[in-house]
Amino acid sequence: MTSDYARAVAVTCDRCQSKMQLISEMLLLSCDPRPVNTEEMQQLDGSFQSCKKEISLRLKDLSKTIQSVSSQVHTVSVIWADMSVEIQNLSDCAILIMECCSFAAYMIAINSADCVKAVPGLIDKYQLCRAGIELKLSCTRLKRSRLEDITSQVLVEVCSSISKALAVMTECCKNAIENAKDESDQDQFKLSLKSVTSSASCLLASVKGFQNNSNTNYLNRVISFCDPVITSSHALVTFATEEDFVGIPASLTMEARDKQKYVLGACMSIVSGSIQMCKSIRDLAYDMINTRHRERVTLCSESIDRSSVQLLDLLDKYNIIEFDSSTETSQSSNHASTDLTALSSQ
Repeated sequence: MTSDYARAVAVTCDRCQSKMQLISEMLLLSCDPRPVNTEEMQQLDGSFQSCKKEISLRLKDLSKTIQSVSSQVHTVSVIWADMSVEIQNLSDCAILIMECCSFAAYMIAINSADCVKAVPGLIDKYQLCRAGIELKLSCTRLKRSRLEDITSQVLVEVCSSISKALAVMTECCKNAIENAKDESDQDQFKLSLKSVTSSASCLLASVKGFQNNSNTNYLNRVISFCDPVITSSHALVTFATEEDFVGIPASLTMEARDKQKYVLGACMSIVSGSIQMCKSIRDLAYDMINTRHRERVTLCSESIDRSSVQLLDLLDKYNIIEFDSSTETSQSSNHASTDLTALSSQ
């Protein structure tokens, strides 16, 4: 490895690769027929056309990022300082494409004959699991960092990520605390959330101490408080995503499920190419002499371009479908317990 910048790129590649893999397992490989409700998705109007337009825009952004990465790795001297930003952009684009494709696949599926929409639960499963992933990756980033790796910028990014994840977890659990039928479940949500926020507060306090005294002792203190955050957040996610709390997935016919899988599969091809590109860049950072890594970057770029065209062609087949606006992700979860009660009484 030629520089600290190259090592930073390798670490970024590992983190982005893990994030894309974990989210693809939730949204694509699981084929769980539910709408996706995130801050980004809520900015769309809930229609299929707006979702498809967003996918097209993000694919263009992904293509530009990939072209930039490919051109850089084929230069005589790679500018590693810029590469970390490019890899992060690639990951962000791929994740948003996954979210949009998962929602588009859901809308296509439920508009098939004899299909029943998903019923929201007390907990938004994807949002909570995603927040858990963010906490785990942020803590893992701190645990694997050397003293010289933890710059002020890194600390700002990690603390921001942890704070956002905690806010999402708190918001997700708030509805369950207020509306869970069983009082013991309400208490469990309160205590589980308190466990996460308390351990995270300890971690953030140790990070603040490290900012003032950047030495090995304070770094060890930061690392010590990472594991409790990972453990408590995992316990909360495991409890909160039990079947009783996450609602009911859509009921799909075989034909509808096949339509869903076609879209998810096309998206998975793009994500797989993005993951492989991260692996190739990481390997290149550790072994600049081996030309095979540069060749793999080119192959990944070509694969992603082909898969992007295939995905858009597939989505174009559903242009004429009219979608019911009631499938919007903004559907209030406050009605979840009422919907579930009504459904169970039928």
